[in-house]
This record gives sequence, C-alpha cells and structure tokens, in this order.
Amino acid sequence: MSTNRRLTRNKRLLTIGASIVAMGTLASCASSGGGDADGQTTITVLGYTAIFEDNFTQAVIEGFEAQHPEYNVEYVPSQNSAEMLGKLRSEASNPTVDVAILDQSVANTGIQEGVFAQLDEAAVPNLANVVDMGLNAEGYGPAMTFDNLVLLVNPEEAPEEISSIQDLWDAPDNSVAIPAAPDIQGIALTALTANNLGADYQEDIQPAIDELALLQPKVTSWDPQPDVYQTVTSGSAQYAVGWNARGQVFSDQSDGRLQVVQPDDGIAFQVNTINMVEGTENAEGAQAFIDYTLSKESQESFSSAMFYAPTVKNAELPEEVQARVADPQDPNIVEIDWIWMADQRDAWTDLWRRTVIGG
Repeated sequence: MSTNRRLTRNKRLLTIGASIVAMGTLASCASSGGGDADGQTTITVLGYTAIFEDNFTQAVIEGFEAQHPEYNVEYVPSQNSAEMLGKLRSEASNPTVDVAILDQSVANTGIQEGVFAQLDEAAVPNLANVVDMGLNAEGYGPAMTFDNLVLLVNPEEAPEEISSIQDLWDAPDNSVAIPAAPDIQGIALTALTANNLGADYQEDIQPAIDELALLQPKVTSWDPQPDVYQTVTSGSAQYAVGWNARGQVFSDQSDGRLQVVQPDDGIAFQVNTINMVEGTENAEGAQAFIDYTLSKESQESFSSAMFYAPTVKNAELPEEVQARVADPQDPNIVEIDWIWMADQRDAWTDLWRRTVIGG
C-alpha cells in the first residue's frame, strides 16, 4: 500500500472515530442535563420517608406530572431534616438534588450556610397566596405545610378523657409517652408549658423545665419506639403528645385504638418548608415544582390526604377534613420562633437531660 493511500485510510478512520466520540458526548450531555429518552427533565426532590412519601407522591407529585408532562419527578426519601441537611452539605459543590422539603429551623441553618437559593417571585407566582406566617422575608423557601402538636389517647386503655396539655399532669403514673428534647415534639411541649404558666419562653425557660420535671412519675417512656403513635395504639402508653398529621393518619388505621385530641390550652405549629437547592442546574423546573406545591389544588389535595394545615390563603377544605386540622388563624396559637429556637435547642436539651429526665 502506498504512503498516500495509507494516510487517506487513516484520515477516514480518525473521522469516523471523532464522529462516534461526538455522538457519545452529546448523549452524555443530554443525560447530565436531566433529560431522559422521552425528552423529559428530571426534578429530584428530597423529603421525608414512609407515609409522607406515599401521600406526597399520590397527592402532589402525580398531579404535577399530569400538568407538566415535560417533567419527571424523582423523590429521594430521608429519615429527618438533619439527615437531609447533611446530604446537601456533602454535595454542595455538585448537588444532585433540586428541591428539599424540611423543617423550618433546619432549613434556616441551610440558608445561613448557602445551601439554598432565593426564589424568583415571577417564577413562583403562588408565593403571593402564602399566609404571612409561612413566608421567608428574604425570599427563600416558604412554608409548604403546617402541623401542630396534639394529644394522643388510647380510648380503650385510658382511664379518663383529656382535653388539654395541662391534663397530662393529672394522668396516672406510667401512662404517658413524651419524645424528649432534642426531639422537636419535646421542644414544642416546653414552649406550650411556658405559655400555660404565663412565662415568656424566650426570656426564662426554667419555670417550664421545673414544671415538666413533675411529669417524671407519669411518663413511661421519654423515647417511645418505634414512635408515639404505635406506642399508644399498642397500649404501652395510654397518653402521649405527637403531631396532628401523622396522628390522624395512624388513627384511621388503628381500628379505634388511637384518638387525636386538639388541646384547648394552646396550639403549637411546626413548619415544613420547600426550598430550591443552591447550584441546581434545573432552577426552572425546581421553581415550577415549588409553585405547584403552593397551588390551591395541591394544598387541598395534600391536606385531605394527610391532614396538614394548608399554608395558602385560597385553600378550601371539605368540612370533614377542616375539622381535623388546625386553623392558622386560631387565636389559641402560641407563636414559636423556630429560627430563634434553632440556636437554643442544645441548651434546652441539656436542661431536659439534667432536670426533666434526670432530676
């Protein structure tokens, strides 16, 4: 073979090889951009596991995908907000998550660390419908759900009815289950106890701590396993404090062995926020999804499925659902500054360990 023919053949092989590499590169680029074979863009959402994931998928994600066929939502479950923040911190330089749903106080830590991005009001028009209590003044993720602390009762085992937080102090010995601080349920109970004593929890929490210590003989577990709902349903405890949303869902599954009571001496809201992750390459899709979660349709659907209170002004719930959720306008609400609380949680936990549990 002549030199010229050999060079011509080699050039052809190089051209074919370059074409193959280019095609592979294009395919790779399409994949890394979140596209799939159907031309959809994937939105990755990080949120709570178990019954939250199941209900959120059916009530929110499926509705969003039906309205936005250009998107596919991949849900990544996590046990709690602290675990979520740890994941987001570990991949801050190359995030794999677009949207995260987590507790307000933990989300605020993420905001301070630059984990979350501010939202564009034009891209999330439903922000205008969020109640004032659910808005972030600096434009970060708003409240997606409101939950509230309730009393849990096993009516088949409990010797008497209760209607208020203060009734726990009159319960029989070894009958009450309370998730102790640092669990947020214990933290909320502390703020409600301070309110019932006429004390300002931000000024002096010691009176509430001393009062909670008087519950020691009443409490059968400060760390109910697997959770307070199963503990009461099984009869291991006759009374407990827990969250309304999960309490209502488990009550429906308990064959009458779990009753949820809204306390008449104070309502403590817990807030779950929905946030766009800083550095996402899919800000448009992330904000479209956040906007849908704040829509009237989505809020009504998720509240009806899991009994969270809506965070938007225009939601209208069926009467039977409305009767089982707290109203954000209820005058019995005890306002808790969860962002302030994030800095006090360790100190309060220490007081619980030394005085409430160990005293």
